Amino acid sequence: MTQPSTTLKQLVHLFKVVVLNAIVFGVLGFGISVTWHPQSAPLYHSQALISLTKVRHQQIGTTKYVRYSNGSELTQLFSDNFKAPTTDKAVRQALKKADLAADFDQPGAIMVEMPHNSGLIQINATSHKRTTAIKGANIAAKVAVQQFTKRYQLQNSQVLVRATSADRQITTISRSEIMLKFMFAGMLLGFLWIFVRELWQRRSVAK
Repeated sequence: MTQPSTTLKQLVHLFKVVVLNAIVFGVLGFGISVTWHPQSAPLYHSQALISLTKVRHQQIGTTKYVRYSNGSELTQLFSDNFKAPTTDKAVRQALKKADLAADFDQPGAIMVEMPHNSGLIQINATSHKRTTAIKGANIAAKVAVQQFTKRYQLQNSQVLVRATSADRQITTISRSEIMLKFMFAGMLLGFLWIFVRELWQRRSVAK
């Protein structure tokens, strides 16, 4: 009967160690989640509103006409420009100048949202501090309008409503999230243990 190769044995051993570590650390995480109920710091969400509406007045003879466009055809263009590297860099520089860069260094801390079929753009800012969320939303909205106007030479955009308040939201860490994090840590430690053990064995053989 053919014996398993050395490589196959090593893979099986690695799998066993990783799975065992994941199970042990998962149980440990479950125990911690039962005895300890962690709760993260509150988050504050603030929002500034940008309008892309354009009203044009035109007079033909003695008659005055008003042409109104809600700017809905520009919302996607505005959103793309907000996510562009140039605008992102300008926003970061403005936040840094206001000593707020560290508060918004996480992905998704400042986001753009487009209400369906309207000429409105929402600039959302999230922070652990109420005043910081408000300032961040206003700074991002102001810079976004400046960059859009500068790039496309369109005078449609303006900050319609500045952020003046922030909604408070408490986020909690669920039991399953704690268990998954512990299991992942166990898997990494399993890989690390096998790696260190393999290096030690090779070093011992070399001597």
